[in-house]
Amino acid sequence: MTKKIRVLQITHDLQIGGLQQVVVNICRTIDRERFEVVVLCLRELGVLAGDIEMLGVKVILLDQKESGTDYLSFMKIARVLKDEKIDVVHTHNTQPFVEGAIASIFTSVKAIVHTDHARAFPDKRRYMFAEWLVSHLAYKVVGVSAHTTENLHKYEKISKRKLLTIPNGIDETVYDIEIDKNHKKQELGLDSDTFIIGLGARLIEQKGISVLIESMLKILKKLPNTKLVIAGDGDYKAELKKLADDLCLTESVLFLGSRKDIPELLKIFDVYALPSYSEGLPMVILEAMASGCPVVATDVGGIGTAIRSNVNGVLVKPRNVEDLAEAIIDLLQDEHKRLKFSDNGKKIFAAEFSARKMIAKYEGLYVKGFSR
Repeated sequence: MTKKIRVLQITHDLQIGGLQQVVVNICRTIDRERFEVVVLCLRELGVLAGDIEMLGVKVILLDQKESGTDYLSFMKIARVLKDEKIDVVHTHNTQPFVEGAIASIFTSVKAIVHTDHARAFPDKRRYMFAEWLVSHLAYKVVGVSAHTTENLHKYEKISKRKLLTIPNGIDETVYDIEIDKNHKKQELGLDSDTFIIGLGARLIEQKGISVLIESMLKILKKLPNTKLVIAGDGDYKAELKKLADDLCLTESVLFLGSRKDIPELLKIFDVYALPSYSEGLPMVILEAMASGCPVVATDVGGIGTAIRSNVNGVLVKPRNVEDLAEAIIDLLQDEHKRLKFSDNGKKIFAAEFSARKMIAKYEGLYVKGFSR
């Protein structure tokens, strides 16, 4: 029997987020006849660790120091690589890349594959230099959008022969569901005829959620029976709640916290809004498309790869409250357009962004890297 290639996924954690969802999708969709996957978390496990373990995939916590530099980290990772007999290392974002690549020097690992997800460029110089340095140890460096890949070459000077683009993908079966929409609305304390603008994301400044909250002032003047529903947690949550309070929007903006029923929530959203300042290719956009939820988003990073303006959504300029509000109002007032965007979004998703398409490309990298 042909030896299975053992692949180690290295990430900071398995909290709810786009990067982490990529790791989950790799674990769920990879060909088990050819590959065995192990996941290593550097800082903490997170709520998705249990989901991965239920797939029969081993999850390891490195348990690094909570603050400062853990100078033993490289050797700890090297020990995991040896103990687990890892053939290929797949890292996600800067710290896992740097530490995973250096640790691999001390082992018999055949290849390092790195994926850069959603960073703002130019990044801090020390991060860009570190990635350039360890890119010489990598077999391939992947950007999740053409925009990300171009920036890796432009700002980090990573060799073009090392770079390629693999768009994120998700398992459409998770989002292609039927629910009782009125019951779900009642569960959240919402009337059946309420317009719902939805957002599910980490609550960080980069996501531009403050702009969305401010846009509600204009939206409510035109469509008073509208609610903004925000699912997610993050460092910016307290500031966002204060902004909603200061604008007297407490009753119109619902903060749900971290949720595991995103597929159901997407089914009751009339519009999905993502007003980010910078992005790679956000998983939440793909989730909305797979669910048939029309999207209003900012034209930054790789968002335009998935959202084609006036085809399956609307793209607006970042940090512009007026443009964002007008785009959302227009979509909420036009049911025909929402239905058209919903149908087109599902078609574009199926053609370009399924998990199977993404995994097939990563599987090809693992095999080629292992066989060098």
